[in-house]
Amino acid sequence: FDVLIGGYIEHRNGDKTAVCATGDLMCSTAISSSYVMKSGAHYAEFLITGGPYIGIVRPMPGLDADSYPDVFDFFDDRFYPDFLAQRTDDWGNSDVHACEYFCDDGGMRWTDWHDNRFDDEWEGRESCQSGDTFGMLLNLEEGTLTVYKNNRRLGVMMDGLSGPYCWYVSLYKSQTVTGTVSIKRGALPDFDGATRT
Repeated sequence: FDVLIGGYIEHRNGDKTAVCATGDLMCSTAISSSYVMKSGAHYAEFLITGGPYIGIVRPMPGLDADSYPDVFDFFDDRFYPDFLAQRTDDWGNSDVHACEYFCDDGGMRWTDWHDNRFDDEWEGRESCQSGDTFGMLLNLEEGTLTVYKNNRRLGVMMDGLSGPYCWYVSLYKSQTVTGTVSIKRGALPDFDGATRT
């Protein structure tokens, strides 16, 4: 995670593959902006503590992270004009500019940065708990985002995707748990649940 946005998140012990929340009930975001996914299939695994939001977002290299020193997430409509100002032609036809999974309840939401849309009944909806490994497979040939929990396929969370995306997580700290996430590249899962090596 090379970009941290918002004042309530930091790298854990200096490790850029792991982030933790620092503010009580204040949301901030970490982006893996140096890894832009433009074509093909990409799989990442996230080891979670707490109830983070994990997803994909359009790359926005001109977005100044220092301009957002307080709470931040990609679904805050105050920031939509800033995000849309970063639009490039390579974003393509898809209106899905950010899409995220809620670990707490397994829900999903996405946005075109005009409106937010929620889908609480997507195929395979299931929550995650601290200690779970959550996987996301972005397949830009098929235009799908498929999710996995502890190496078990839950289902396709979003389709109709095109153009470039980056991984991101949004975290907050509650009274009982500090949200943390680490990311690692994983082997592409096969459709039958086995993993290609």
